Amino acid sequence: MRVLLLSPFAPHLDHDHAAVDTVVKLVPRLAAKTDLFVYSPQVTRAAEHQGYTLLPGATPSGRATDRLGAKPGWLRQAWPRQATRDVIGLIARLRPDVVHAEYLQTAEVVGRVPHTVLGLHDITTDVMAESVRAASGPARAYRLAELARTRRFERAAIRAAGAVVTLSPTDRDTVAADNPRVVLAPPGIDVPAEPWRPPVPDAPPRLVFCGAMWRRANALVAAHLVERVMPLVWLAHPAAELRIVGARPSPAVTALAGPRVTVTGTVPDLAAELRASHAALVPSVLGGGVLLKVLHAMALGLPVITSPAPAAAVGGPLYVGATADELAAHVDAVLTDPPGAAIRGAAGRAHVAARFRWDDTVAGYLDAYATAAGR
Repeated sequence: MRVLLLSPFAPHLDHDHAAVDTVVKLVPRLAAKTDLFVYSPQVTRAAEHQGYTLLPGATPSGRATDRLGAKPGWLRQAWPRQATRDVIGLIARLRPDVVHAEYLQTAEVVGRVPHTVLGLHDITTDVMAESVRAASGPARAYRLAELARTRRFERAAIRAAGAVVTLSPTDRDTVAADNPRVVLAPPGIDVPAEPWRPPVPDAPPRLVFCGAMWRRANALVAAHLVERVMPLVWLAHPAAELRIVGARPSPAVTALAGPRVTVTGTVPDLAAELRASHAALVPSVLGGGVLLKVLHAMALGLPVITSPAPAAAVGGPLYVGATADELAAHVDAVLTDPPGAAIRGAAGRAHVAARFRWDDTVAGYLDAYATAAGR
């Protein structure tokens, strides 16, 4: 089967966000099963790479006027109008059996050409609705307008797709209301050979929150943890440290650093940060479906404390809290019962190994390809 895959993020490059765990690892596996061509605005020249063909893409202009019109403003930050024109020309030349639009940023093509698969990493409308609720003033007005445009754009793409791939059962159920041709393909996770082991008994309590710290969603979580959750934790565990780990922390995140809060920026080895911690404290403020930061911590066997939305998307033996009080209570439970926390962490590792396998991920995409191609 010949497949033309569209992605805002080039699969042969390194990234400081979740794409390094999704398209970078997914695309070579799909190439082993298909005749695969990849078009991305981040590709500068045609090349063969790991069994697939890279096709150069049009780059966004960065002009403010690109934000005008009926389409969401964020769309042109990653996918210029010329990219859609390029893809239509490529389809005429390559004649693919399926056009695979990975991420909503590439979905402008869906509905304009036949046999399309739309890969959604979350339900963007739901995430943006939470973002509106967390905003105020002029920013809230802009986000409300973006929400309306995004809702129209996302729903139209879902309805027009020959098949839709989602990463979580919750997202699958949401999509199924508009398109019954939906396939669940949970992301594959590499489970490290060596599991997490509890820090030595006299080690000061250490909690870690990780993610791309230039993203607003992560900045909001970091502030929530420092301002609302950790003060409750410190009442019972005054020596506890929170480490905020991730690339390009915004000024708002950097300002959160203090005697018991460390903002690291990029680290050479995220797994080492997780291994040195007593628990991963990784709730979500804006929802967002499957959180890979949750899965990576679980894959190590580290106890994970999160919020209801990520927990529902991932499943497994997590500590789940919706409020600052509940999250702090779970931190206390981990720190006061290390053996129980270790047992729950080991069960989480087994859950990830059984439920988030790359073979199943690839099989889900191939099922979607067959559905969209009418096979």
